[in-house]
Amino acid sequence: MFSGTGSRLTAVVVILGLAAIVYGQESPDPAIIERIAPSLVRVEYTLQYDKGQAPVLGGSYERCPNCGGLHWRGSDDYVGEERPMETSGFLIASDRVVSTDAMIHPRFVKGIAVRFGDSVVAAEIEAVARDQSAVFLKLSEPLPQAKPLAFDPSCEPPFLAVTYQLSNGCWAINVQGLSKNVTETDTGRRFMPAPSQCLIVDKSGAPVAVGMSEELPLDGTWKGSPAQWAVLSAEAYAARLAVLKDASEQCLLRVSLNFRSPKADASEQSRWYSGYGGEDDSVTELHVPGILCGDKRILVLAGLKPKVTARLERITAHWLGGREMSARFVGSLRDYQAFWAELEQPMPAPAVLSSEDIRSHRRRLLPAVDLKIKGENCEAYYAHGRMGSYNVGWKGQIYPQLSFVDLSLFLFDEAGLLVAFPLARREKVSVEERWRSQDVGLTAAVYLGDCVRDPVAHCDPSNVPLSEEEENRLAWLGVELQPMEEQLARAQKIAHLTNDGESGALVTYVYPDSPAASAGVAVGDILLRLHVPDQPKPLEVQLDDQSGFSFDDFPWEQLNEIPAEYLSQLPKPWPSVDNRFIRALSDLGFGKPFEAEFWRDGEAVRKSFSVVEGPRHYDSATRYKNEEMGLNVRDLTYEVRRHFQMKPEDPGIIVAKIEPGEKAAVAGLVPYEIITEVNGEPVTDVKAFEQKLAGGGEVKLSVKRKNRGRVVKIQLSEASSVGATQAAEEPEAKITPPGAPSNE
Repeated sequence: MFSGTGSRLTAVVVILGLAAIVYGQESPDPAIIERIAPSLVRVEYTLQYDKGQAPVLGGSYERCPNCGGLHWRGSDDYVGEERPMETSGFLIASDRVVSTDAMIHPRFVKGIAVRFGDSVVAAEIEAVARDQSAVFLKLSEPLPQAKPLAFDPSCEPPFLAVTYQLSNGCWAINVQGLSKNVTETDTGRRFMPAPSQCLIVDKSGAPVAVGMSEELPLDGTWKGSPAQWAVLSAEAYAARLAVLKDASEQCLLRVSLNFRSPKADASEQSRWYSGYGGEDDSVTELHVPGILCGDKRILVLAGLKPKVTARLERITAHWLGGREMSARFVGSLRDYQAFWAELEQPMPAPAVLSSEDIRSHRRRLLPAVDLKIKGENCEAYYAHGRMGSYNVGWKGQIYPQLSFVDLSLFLFDEAGLLVAFPLARREKVSVEERWRSQDVGLTAAVYLGDCVRDPVAHCDPSNVPLSEEEENRLAWLGVELQPMEEQLARAQKIAHLTNDGESGALVTYVYPDSPAASAGVAVGDILLRLHVPDQPKPLEVQLDDQSGFSFDDFPWEQLNEIPAEYLSQLPKPWPSVDNRFIRALSDLGFGKPFEAEFWRDGEAVRKSFSVVEGPRHYDSATRYKNEEMGLNVRDLTYEVRRHFQMKPEDPGIIVAKIEPGEKAAVAGLVPYEIITEVNGEPVTDVKAFEQKLAGGGEVKLSVKRKNRGRVVKIQLSEASSVGATQAAEEPEAKITPPGAPSNE
């Protein structure tokens, strides 16, 4: 039945289709195996790493005849196990084999061989099929005892499908009746299903065709030798990729993004108690792909959160040929993780987006650019891809599924139009998972057509670069909230409304003159969720987990014992206003209307609000640094006054940071102390503090540490005004600063 046993133990299993009576067909004749076995070969790809990168397999899969699913292995499994990746092939001439298109870039292939029994010969790809997921291999010499297939398209049904697969450690020939089922799709395709990689024979075993697409058109055009398929020869394929290389060097870019460093304490609190945010929140430089979509317009494929976009300072486009040019920010796409930028001057040969239905490209050979960006290094590799299947996703959009995950693949059609590229959807706030990054997959270019035609209409006006003074602006309701938990939810009889305490928050304080105060929100109300137009579901109120740090345990009494070099690592003694809920509220966009659902006196109550910008908070407060003293101070903001029980008219500024070894540290000042007077005169803000130090000489600072006061003396040089106020002098907010606590 098979010639030779191989150099290693090989089991041969012949499966004759136990359920082979398909719609009246008889069980296949075992003699069929004898006839076709000499034409079935194994194709072996010996893989290798390249530049430290593992091989990427694009098409090394087959649909399992048992479970119907797709099975493939990781590429480095083959390298690590020191064995080739194997797939089946069909001998169609003495020196020619047709096999599945593994879509492996040549840089990852050490060699290709074809095996029949004990005989192994070298091979190379001589052609690639255009509309079938197949390649044609040229053998270095004929395989002894192997017999080429002779196809007869005039054969009559019933037909059988023959597959040759590695299953359960054995290479198995499976012969089964070809299904007579007929499928018609709403796109007009009419076909019979077939195994993904099979030889089709008549009941006597005479070869009729090779199937590589899981579908056989009803018009019978599938019959005949694969030698009749439309192909690109190796020379034509190389020429096609050369054209793609020239075009992509004009329209695909590496874009470098430079950001202001985040203010040192902006995310400090999260180290102690919060899981909000991520590594990208503090990024200062990114290198990402970009697409030239007009003579001056580029689509930058970076899904920046508003908090990160706020710090964006510089955009530079880098062409693969070495040219670079500055660009200015235009707008962040509302629905996709990308933004528009405009170049300083026009550039030729932008990408043209395909307007075809993405499903029309199924199984087609699509020239591809694999754009690898690692920091400032950018390398482009040219090959091809194929779309094997599709999924339905957001708003019914169709997403192509490749048999591997590659976040850097740009697919073009043979006319040079951009068909698909790596782009993630930007999830809306109510469904965004703070702990999960959005997967980047191939998105059809056709869906970006409206965004290209009218960029501004599809941008989010709240996700834009901001000045340093505006960078830390936050929305607010004007309430302090206590996270809900299981026992509290059950005690309040709202476990069913809060997922047993996993969402919701108890109002513990309402700031005067705040939106919450104006709406009549009271202490004891429970904020359940927000109802926001255009959001797919209500926004559940969830606060940061503060179980890792208790603000009541701040080491006020031990501050003098803490070495100066560690004082800067102290957490703030009050909860940060930049929490998960407030950040979500800010991300909705200022001016956005919403309804807040509260639980009060045993019933749900809704109150109408708009997202408004809050007054300055500690992280955005006006600040001043005196270099000679090694002292950083800030204005008192509403949450700081609330924590220290200070009235709006009470004077004072807060110590933000002390430089170890400098005069302020030697004098015993520590972070979070309040300086109320300079030389016996009240100090109201950091600007006044700076002015009072201008004369130099000995200064006497009246300092409060929580409820204890003292006077600290520091000798300055004459006319000391070293330092600068580090924020613009502008009104703190559109809202009147809150007053003293009065409704605890």
